Amino acid sequence: MSLCVDIHKKLGVFSLDMQAEFPDAPTAIIGASGSGKSLLLRCIAGIAVPDTGCIALGEKIWYDSTKHISVPPQRRHAGYLFQQYALFENKTVAGNIMTGMRGTKQEKQQACTELMQRFQLTALAKHRPAQLSGGQKQRTALARMLGAQPEVLLLDEPFSALDTYLRSEVRQQMAEVLASHVSVSLLVTHDFSEAMQLCPCAAVVSDGRIVEQGKCMDLWHNPKTRACAELTGMRNFFPLPDDLQTEKHGKYCLGIRPEDFRPAREGDAVTFSGMVQRILPGIHTDQVVIQTPQGMLIWTIAHDTDHLPRIGNCIALSADTHRFHILKIDKT
Repeated sequence: MSLCVDIHKKLGVFSLDMQAEFPDAPTAIIGASGSGKSLLLRCIAGIAVPDTGCIALGEKIWYDSTKHISVPPQRRHAGYLFQQYALFENKTVAGNIMTGMRGTKQEKQQACTELMQRFQLTALAKHRPAQLSGGQKQRTALARMLGAQPEVLLLDEPFSALDTYLRSEVRQQMAEVLASHVSVSLLVTHDFSEAMQLCPCAAVVSDGRIVEQGKCMDLWHNPKTRACAELTGMRNFFPLPDDLQTEKHGKYCLGIRPEDFRPAREGDAVTFSGMVQRILPGIHTDQVVIQTPQGMLIWTIAHDTDHLPRIGNCIALSADTHRFHILKIDKT
């Protein structure tokens, strides 16, 4: 069953206006900080209450302002994984995992044992959160969430408090959790590569609205808005050249990924010429920063590229036609 959301909520000068249908598959909610991603999850969970609108999981209405329905969080059966895990400091790992479980005492203990085995927590059963590492806290929070047998999984930037090594380790477990969950799963993140690894679909949030939604690979290869393009790693945006002007309504710009540039050739429809200002070294590639009349340009090149540019060089770049993206500027 799908999760349908059509809500409005105003917080000070910020307005959340969300209309979306999320399928029974993992979906990433991607957006910059302050775009409304976490607020959307809190409204779905019932922690925050929209001003108007409706939220429904299949035929189950969780919120409807016109019918004065607002199901409390504990009755929505939505598993919520907070950024900082929100473990109970006065409870052990086992005690935290059994929080929210339904069934007899024996059934809870059996389910807890199985979850601790699944997440390598058996040896830590009697430890309290203050005695755990970041990765152990993360696994405990995951086990607690699944122990309540939620119908919907809501994951609010679950890797934000982990270092690079732990993030990679826990991400593998998260992938297993999402793959085994057969209902709606929403993962909030600002990292598009993370979204692609964990979710087949994504919704891009900008200024409190969903501006694009679809398969991750489609959003990567063919973004329609600047907000989506920025989140997928595009860094070069320029005014539309005259020969690429569109008759569509609204404001548009030209977007090009740093890795899609190449030296200009005779006959290229669009070229960018300028002087190399800086070269930012990387492990496998370098980023060349070029000042052009249209603005600053970033070109990503491999270390084994012939004739690497130097600071002060004048250079002309272009790209194959299908590498140019005409993007709607969704921000006002």
